[in-house]
Amino acid sequence: MRYPTSCVASARALRMGMAGLVILVATLTSSCSLTILNRECPPLCLNQNLSGKNLEGRDLANVHFMESNMRKARLSGANLSGADFSGTKLVEADLRSANLQRARMIGADLTQANLGEANLENANLSGATFNGANLVRAELRGANAANVNFSGAQMNGLDLSAINLASTEFTGAKLSTANLSGSNLSGSSLSQADLSGALLIRTTLAGVWLNVANLASANLRNAILNGSSLYGANLAGASLIDAQLRGANLVGAKLNGSTLCSADLSGAILRYDAATFQLGDAISDPVIMQMNQATRDGLNTNTDLRGARYNEATQWPQGFTIPREAVFDGSCNGS
Repeated sequence: MRYPTSCVASARALRMGMAGLVILVATLTSSCSLTILNRECPPLCLNQNLSGKNLEGRDLANVHFMESNMRKARLSGANLSGADFSGTKLVEADLRSANLQRARMIGADLTQANLGEANLENANLSGATFNGANLVRAELRGANAANVNFSGAQMNGLDLSAINLASTEFTGAKLSTANLSGSNLSGSSLSQADLSGALLIRTTLAGVWLNVANLASANLRNAILNGSSLYGANLAGASLIDAQLRGANLVGAKLNGSTLCSADLSGAILRYDAATFQLGDAISDPVIMQMNQATRDGLNTNTDLRGARYNEATQWPQGFTIPREAVFDGSCNGS
């Protein structure tokens, strides 16, 4: 292999001791280092500055991009299957229709990135940040998305079924008509998220923050919401057949027109009592912390059960008086 004159000079300088080392450091910022990097990257692109780089449609399968700066990089349509982006900054990167199957994106920063129609099947997204990212029509089947930040992300209609989403941040995310059926979201935050019309059948939402979330017309059949906080949430027209809501906080929530047949609401908080009401650990939810008192006062009301349907198998909190505006429907079978 032939090297540039500067590379040869730095090799000779190295033999000169400390003085040569100084020369070597200087020359490593010259064409010598650039030539070597160009020959090695790809496949080894560790800790590189690839900001704004145009890599559209390139075959970059299994390339190592760890800890690199790829801000605003153009990677649309690229083959990035098996690539390692752990710790990489991909802020505002264009990854539309990119193949990211089995990619490692552990701790990567994809804030405001565009991943529309990207294939993230079986990718490892653990600890990554997708704050405000576009994931519409992306494929996440089999992905590990635990402990990921999807705050404010565009995920409408996304298939997130049967995925581990434990301790994941969805605050303010757009998940309208998304399919999260069978997924584990225990310990996650979905406050202020738009889940209108979403499928949450048999979804685990135990201990989840859903404060002021929009769940209008969502299907939560057989969902587990024990101990979750739905303070001020909109569940109008939602299906909660056979859902478990034991100990859930539903103060200020709208359940008008919802279906509560065979639902378990034992221990749930449905009445607002200024003397005893507490938000529990949800008081530390940033969405609640940022509310002014006027907004809180507007939410401190009894659960709206107008037109909510229930049957003899519906379990209510002990001592709770079912309001007249709720509708008994003996023909509504849970299972």
